[in-house]
Amino acid sequence: MEISQLEIFLAVAETGSITKAATKLLRAPSNVSTRIQQLERELGVKLLVRDKRQSSLSADGELFRDHAQKIIDLVNDAKAFTAQGEPRGKFRLGALESTAAVRIPPILASFHLHYPAVDVELEAASSGVLFDHLLNGQLTAAFSDGKPAVPALTGIRAFAEDLVILTPQTVTEIDDDFKASHPTAFMFGTICSYRQRFEDWLDFQGIVPGRIVEISSYYSMLACVAAGGGICMMPKSLLETLPGASKVNAHVIPGKLGRAETWLMWRRDCRSANLKAFITELKEHLNPLDQAEEAAA
Repeated sequence: MEISQLEIFLAVAETGSITKAATKLLRAPSNVSTRIQQLERELGVKLLVRDKRQSSLSADGELFRDHAQKIIDLVNDAKAFTAQGEPRGKFRLGALESTAAVRIPPILASFHLHYPAVDVELEAASSGVLFDHLLNGQLTAAFSDGKPAVPALTGIRAFAEDLVILTPQTVTEIDDDFKASHPTAFMFGTICSYRQRFEDWLDFQGIVPGRIVEISSYYSMLACVAAGGGICMMPKSLLETLPGASKVNAHVIPGKLGRAETWLMWRRDCRSANLKAFITELKEHLNPLDQAEEAAA
């Protein structure tokens, strides 16, 4: 088994097509197909389900992808340790949608200037997805809500977010009449820590939504609320960057529910030069009054 075979397999898994993978890798499609077949023979299983238009992963292929990704990550970590520890190669970073949009763009720009040999791949997703991808090795590090929840992870506190409830402009106060109107609640999918905070707030306020509508875009949530369709929750820092922010009312959430900490977290067994360089870069951008603190050992 060769590293190049694993890279080819992962490219096919990512693109869903031998032709697209070949284009990405600057190889002939026939070469990609041959290398995959060689890998399948060596493993004794079928990794792909092939048809004329696409190549999807088989059940065995899904299982093998995680192993292949971990191997590639270890190889990249080993390469990063060479060349006198100079950061280089791929660095897979995850972040909450709001963090990716507001907090980290200047950090990534500065990181690229300082470490041009590092190829950052950013994945914006919900906290549940980021957690899973971090543990299975698909991500090297991720910005998520709260401290690392399992012993396998560690991290540093990065940002503090003030969360607000958005209502239509006609709603100046979240009073008993509004609560009794059973407003529609717009929120992300089920594996999202911000959704859990929103549901906890609704429960605390005694609000039973008439409907819960799952939306994967903060901009779309804002537009729905501005049109009078219901209520939602989002970080105040994000709201201030969105067009249409003046068309809704923002209500402060008092107490712990209204204050979220975003942490950069990673696996304890990760020692890559890329990660160390990114942590150093992050600390240069943190507010001295809200300096990051190491997670408990």
